[in-house]
Amino acid sequence: MACIPVTLGEFSFPTKKEAKELYSNILNRIDLGQHLEGEDFDYVMALLLNHPYAEDKIGVGVEAIKVDTGLHSANRCFHVVRTDGSIEDFSIGKCIDGDHSDFHKFCIACRKAVENDIRAYKRKYFADNADSNEMIRCQSGGQRVSYDDSHVDHREPFTFSSIVHFFCKAKGLDTGAIKYKTEGKYGNEFADSSLTESFRDWHKENAKLRVVHSKTNLSKGHLGRVKSTKADGTI
Repeated sequence: MACIPVTLGEFSFPTKKEAKELYSNILNRIDLGQHLEGEDFDYVMALLLNHPYAEDKIGVGVEAIKVDTGLHSANRCFHVVRTDGSIEDFSIGKCIDGDHSDFHKFCIACRKAVENDIRAYKRKYFADNADSNEMIRCQSGGQRVSYDDSHVDHREPFTFSSIVHFFCKAKGLDTGAIKYKTEGKYGNEFADSSLTESFRDWHKENAKLRVVHSKTNLSKGHLGRVKSTKADGTI
């Protein structure tokens, strides 16, 4: 059976197994009761937003995410701490294996809406910065990287899923009521073209971009949150 890539908001994984391994690593190296910070939080927030009942889990809003034992078991799991102080646990498996949430489908359509903008940004970055071997320096690790082995990364803390989340909040959107012109393996597309253009504008205003090695977003899960720099690009 062919391996099926998994996308959770900003983060892409070649297989479900690799996604689960990264989240299990976070789950098992954080002390019980400790709140997640930096990119650990970004990764797990993207995971939570992919839960089939994400809106119920989030409730009035997210104050923090922590690692603790389950509410009904002694096993480790992630807990969302809501702004009203209530707590709800959620599992890695349910988020990755369960039915896609409305937010996840919406997020895919948002990525489809800006894919040409992101592709154009990458082409221009290579045209402006590539050396004689058509390589650029990875803006995260510093190694030389080719066009095919690189991708455009949304710099923390404004990961792609965060940008989409705040777009929904700002526009008062009910992701469960969104209509799509197409849905499937190669991306969802909004039926309402004005929604596509609205998100493109929002993305241009909020995205801070870097061109990095294609393996970077699988290796950066243990890094802290970083400040914006002059090297961050915009569309």
